[in-house]
Amino acid sequence: MAISALMYFGIGGTKDIYDLSGMFIPDMNIFHSNDSLMEYFDAWGAQGRLFYIRYQYRDFIYPIIYSVLMSAILIRLIQPKYFNFWVIVPMFAMLFDFAENYFLRVLVYDYPNLDPQNISYATVFSSLKWMTILFSLILILIAFSRRRIAYIKSQEE
Repeated sequence: MAISALMYFGIGGTKDIYDLSGMFIPDMNIFHSNDSLMEYFDAWGAQGRLFYIRYQYRDFIYPIIYSVLMSAILIRLIQPKYFNFWVIVPMFAMLFDFAENYFLRVLVYDYPNLDPQNISYATVFSSLKWMTILFSLILILIAFSRRRIAYIKSQEE
C-alpha cells in the first residue's frame, strides 16, 4: 500500500505526470504505437518525461512485490511437495514487466526519434506481462476453488 502511494503521490509519481499532462503512464496499456507514445511524450513535456524516468526506478520494486505475492499465494494454495511450474508463472510477469519498462525507458530517451523496433518490443513485453498476470490470477482462482472443494468434501466425510 505504501509503495503504491509513493508511486502515485511521490515526487515525480504518476500524479505529477498526470497533473502536468492530463495523462497517466503507458505501462498500463497492452498495446503501444508510435502515435500513442508520441501523444504521451508530447503531452508530458520535458518535465513529465524526466518524472517518468525517475518513476521507472521506483517501478522496479512493484513487479517484484506483485509477482512474489502471487507466487506465495499459489504456493500456499497448491502446497507442492516438489517443484511445481505453476507457482513460478507470476515470476514471468515480473520479467516481462522489467523488459517492458526497459524498452519504454529507451523510447523516452530516444524521443522524438522513436525506433519502431523498440515500440514493437515494448508492445510484445507489455502484452506478455498483462497476459501472464491474468493467467496467474486465473491460476489462483483455480487453486483456491480446488482447495475449497477438497475442504468441503473432507467435511462431508
